[in-house]
Amino acid sequence: MTRLGKPTGPRPGFTRDDVVEAALGLGIAEFTLTAVAKRMGVAVSGLYRTISSREDLLAACLERIAAQVDVPRSEDNWPDAVRAHVESVWGMLEDYPGLAGVIMRVPWAHQLFAGPVSQACQVLVDGGLGAEEAGVVLDFVGDTVISTHAQIEIMRSPVGRSGLSAPTAGQEPEPSAFSSGRDDSTGLEEASRLAATKRAPDLPEALTPNESWLDRGGLDRKIEIIIRGVAADLDLNAPEPASVNVSWRQ
Repeated sequence: MTRLGKPTGPRPGFTRDDVVEAALGLGIAEFTLTAVAKRMGVAVSGLYRTISSREDLLAACLERIAAQVDVPRSEDNWPDAVRAHVESVWGMLEDYPGLAGVIMRVPWAHQLFAGPVSQACQVLVDGGLGAEEAGVVLDFVGDTVISTHAQIEIMRSPVGRSGLSAPTAGQEPEPSAFSSGRDDSTGLEEASRLAATKRAPDLPEALTPNESWLDRGGLDRKIEIIIRGVAADLDLNAPEPASVNVSWRQ
């Protein structure tokens, strides 16, 4: 919850950047003001000399991450620029576990990345896409990379930290024929256990749990399909070359 605090006490011996560093050290998706203050060895009230709320601190953390994004340099063609952008976004999400979920969950979070996104858009335009197409492609590719990373983080994490709703206080969790009941079992292990049961529905091979779900899953194949689709759309809507009438005089 967002809570505005009033600064109290003497001026602190730390900066806003120090508070951001402490929050990121705890995890972009997990930090609390209490935990940040404890990490810094100060009272929570002291933090309000540099921040106004947890929301303010979250925004500062996202701004710090956005400033570190490695925007790909201009490429010779837009498909290579898209691939380079994917690598940049994926690397950012790997560096900050939980960031994908924050971007998906916090309505304004994506706006803090306007700078690097605008730069990436220009790279695509320089590579041959129109401005409108470049924006749509970046949106589509960004959604694909972020949602894929969020799913893979669930596969990597113990089920006890997967974000699933806990049972109501005093209520025993319902036994599951598909779950091991172990909190240290990973999401992939639980998904694979279900896939191995006779009750599991038949799924295409690409949707069947496998070890690639701990790495990048089908991300690269998805991106190539997007690139081919955009290229086909551009070819379909390309203006036909003007016909040339040639008169031969005898």
